[in-house]
Amino acid sequence: MALAALCLFGCVSLADAVILYRTGDPSQNTSAPLNDVAGSGWNYEGIYGGFLGSAISPHHFITAQHFGEQGNVFTFGSVDYHIVGRFPDPQSDLVTYKVAETLPSFASLYSRTDEAGQRTVDIGRGTQRGGGYSLNGTPLGWLWGGGDGVKRWGENTFSSVYPNGANWDLLYATFDQNGLVNECTLSSGDSGGAAFLNDGNICKLAGINYAVDGPFSENADGSLAFSAALYDTRGLYTSDGNSWFRITGASAVPTGFYPTRISTKLAWICSVVASPEIGHEGNFVTLTYTKLLLNPAVGYVVEQSSDLRTWTTATTIDETVSTSGSSAVIKAKVDLTNKTQLFLRLRTTQP
Repeated sequence: MALAALCLFGCVSLADAVILYRTGDPSQNTSAPLNDVAGSGWNYEGIYGGFLGSAISPHHFITAQHFGEQGNVFTFGSVDYHIVGRFPDPQSDLVTYKVAETLPSFASLYSRTDEAGQRTVDIGRGTQRGGGYSLNGTPLGWLWGGGDGVKRWGENTFSSVYPNGANWDLLYATFDQNGLVNECTLSSGDSGGAAFLNDGNICKLAGINYAVDGPFSENADGSLAFSAALYDTRGLYTSDGNSWFRITGASAVPTGFYPTRISTKLAWICSVVASPEIGHEGNFVTLTYTKLLLNPAVGYVVEQSSDLRTWTTATTIDETVSTSGSSAVIKAKVDLTNKTQLFLRLRTTQP
């Protein structure tokens, strides 16, 4: 898939498993992180078909759109939860699913826009690290290995943010030789997995795996193209979506990966999770919805109309029905006095 105007190389492949720099042992990093990366989102990841999804509310998980629907079950903590709603974002690769049962835990969302420069733990499910790749006798990295469907984690540091269209940003991290102890990149199978950040000792969801740099070729015409986890691509050819060009530079040019950025999709995510329901109590109409408790906060406003054309902010009496983790169920009451016809809606806005 071409991202010519924004990617390091201009062309990317959709991402699918975590590949580590320090080892090709497929048994490494296949259980929850410990020590200084403990509590880094591992337990918020569930299985959705051949991919991963991240629990984000008592009844919702989020993942990537591009691999399509994977059935009607989300397996979370070895328990099956049944999907009753699908909500694709029309402006990005994100899709949110609603499950009938109540998820026991879920991730808080990262709502600040300072991700660049921060250390991330990324979780995916897909290929192992393959054989080493060299160009003219110089080692450059590793080919993608066979897919094993194993959940695996690694670390990296976000270096930048790329706009990928209207209201769709991608975070970017590179596969560096002098990187972190568990330096990683992604490969085929990691799509839908997640990137987490530590925010004041709270693990928060910052991105959903989308794509990686590549493919590459040793030939100027792009023939015999391949995908790989490379810490240096100099001397190879890649495409900008229109033509192939040779990669050069005075220092190493590593491949990188691109999660879809969560912090600029908060209004849409919160509108889906809200799942507002209308009720009636005495002389009041009620709108009950799920509110995500974020810092900075997303704005929630109940609006009213008598004709579905003109909308104004409604005066509400709000009641917190219950709280669960970083969410609360809110019941907003609107007085029906002197109203013959009333429509309500809930508007969410970015912080």
